[in-house]
Amino acid sequence: MIVSADAQAIVDEIMRRLGRNVNLMDGKGVIIASGDRSRIGETHDGAVQVLRSRTPLAVTGAEARRMRGTRAGVNLPVRIGAEIVGVVGVTGEPGEVGDMAGAVALMTELMITQQAMRAEAEWRARARVQIVADLLAGRLTAAQWQQRLRLAGVRPAAPYSVFALRLGHETSPEVMGAADLLYRQLGRAAEQVLAAPDVTGTLWAVAGAPAATSLRGPLLELRRDLPGACLLNAGVATDFDALLEKVRLGRLALRRRTLPPETTLPEEEVSVLLAEVPREVGGAAVDRILGRLPGELRRTLAAYFAHDRHATEAARELNVHRNTLIYRLGRITELTGRDPRRFEDAVVLRVALYLSDLR
Repeated sequence: MIVSADAQAIVDEIMRRLGRNVNLMDGKGVIIASGDRSRIGETHDGAVQVLRSRTPLAVTGAEARRMRGTRAGVNLPVRIGAEIVGVVGVTGEPGEVGDMAGAVALMTELMITQQAMRAEAEWRARARVQIVADLLAGRLTAAQWQQRLRLAGVRPAAPYSVFALRLGHETSPEVMGAADLLYRQLGRAAEQVLAAPDVTGTLWAVAGAPAATSLRGPLLELRRDLPGACLLNAGVATDFDALLEKVRLGRLALRRRTLPPETTLPEEEVSVLLAEVPREVGGAAVDRILGRLPGELRRTLAAYFAHDRHATEAARELNVHRNTLIYRLGRITELTGRDPRRFEDAVVLRVALYLSDLR
């Protein structure tokens, strides 16, 4: 079947290349695309004869005058596989256009096939996006999961490896097709992977056991190419129920705004736990514990905890002298009433920072 919009694009491209008028007729002999737009919708008697005989038809100017909707030219069947899906005609006396007619038919067949493949690829891409949306929302049963995978043309099998690549806020539109790029990089292993973005732009990937090793490398390459991106390895799920849980925990982990370039669910355990705290409760705790701290001191505190309370390493990250960092820790103690160098106070302050990052 030839879609009219695609048919006109094909005719326009062929005419641009060859400089000859071309008509494209459907499986009933009706003109659906033409260099002469006024002819669209007319029945082409020459095409009807081609469809009946399944052979090419050359029509001279004299013969064309005795036929309906037909002008001098050469008309050939358009075949996709063993099926004739239409007829293409090149306008002109057969002696002038006969040599190019075969090339036009071949070009038409190739372009129709290409359009069909593109349409199928787009449909499968949309199907994968919907599967991911339903998976994240918990709307799928195990049976529906398997059925949807077959429709989308992918077949990851348990145990599943789950990854999420969260793109940075400054990611340019040119790299937003991360799923397509990932499939191209995976090659044959792509059949074992479901990959599609969610509504936030995060790329989720679920791989069957054979493809899990092949998947991590391309994801890391993508992460390196995307400014501010983070790759979350959510681990392995033994079955569909475990997959739902991994995805749920992964979504909670990704609520944290400042994630490292690469992380795992165990490393984000505190974030996952605190993400389930109601926002109003968490916000009140942050205001109560950190409310008086300016941004510079909050960044100092975050660096201090990120380096396991090693002052020298935190000072190096902040590009300040160690004594400056010690002074700032003292100011934090004055403003909050909690000393980050004491374990119990450090726990409270660290939790408050996590809650602040989840707001």
